[in-house]
Amino acid sequence: MEYSDISILVPSLSRPLILLKKLKYYLKLKATFNICICDSSPKVDEQFKKEMNKISEQLNIKYFHKPGFNDREAIFFLIKNCQTKYSAFIADDDFFIPQGLYECASYLKKNKDCRVAYGKAINVDHKSLNKVNNRIYASNYWGKRSFLQNNKIDRLNDFSENYIPNFFGMHRTNEFLQDYDGSQNSPSKSLGELIINYVTLAKGKAEFIPIAYLIRQSHPSRYLVPQGIEDRLIDDKLGESIPVFISTLSKALISEDISIKEAENISKKHLKKILNDLIKYSDDKYLFQKINSFFQKAYK
Repeated sequence: MEYSDISILVPSLSRPLILLKKLKYYLKLKATFNICICDSSPKVDEQFKKEMNKISEQLNIKYFHKPGFNDREAIFFLIKNCQTKYSAFIADDDFFIPQGLYECASYLKKNKDCRVAYGKAINVDHKSLNKVNNRIYASNYWGKRSFLQNNKIDRLNDFSENYIPNFFGMHRTNEFLQDYDGSQNSPSKSLGELIINYVTLAKGKAEFIPIAYLIRQSHPSRYLVPQGIEDRLIDDKLGESIPVFISTLSKALISEDISIKEAENISKKHLKKILNDLIKYSDDKYLFQKINSFFQKAYK
């Protein structure tokens, strides 16, 4: 295994200073993996381009300018154009630990039945991280759980109860493309993310590696899933994405042991669990319960 076999996939939009900070971080660490950037900014910042070109003399950077792409289009573009066997997606303001990437890719190379691997991850307060000599406030991001059941139904049941966003993990690029593809038809950003993570676990195992892997930053400008029922249904188009979730996960489940009908029932069960969990955090629990009740009658 070589670092050159690994790519990190970075979508970005009109945040040149944040991108430069990320690149300088990897420059300081003398990273030798590939850094693939899809910049959806309307126009490339000339100062950024000048500094990036200079940094590119010491880092393996592949830069694509695709104005108008949304974040999911940018990620999908990066996966399709990735030239390495292993890849991992990351937001432009988060940071991977190089050794963690290497260990996770090495694990995938040795364990063909594992579809994604990830290490220790923390969520850090943006303000505390970016002030010199300041106390850093951080919390555990996704724990230490693996999903290694041989039976995909058992594996999904465990995952449904102990959900983590495994699409930040290390993937084989060709499999990542397959898992991500189904989410393209989901109008909902939040449910689209869930589709990727569920499909990955339907198709293979997930392993936690006890090594530092990911630093995520918490700050006001980060995208947050809408909490109000009106925002969920209108802005995030949750209702329109329900059939997409069911059909995409069902296709991933169908096998010699699982019929089309059984796959659909399993998919509906997990979607009902997702909706029930949403009720706990909704601003309008009564209205969400009515919608959830309607869903359960419509998708029996």
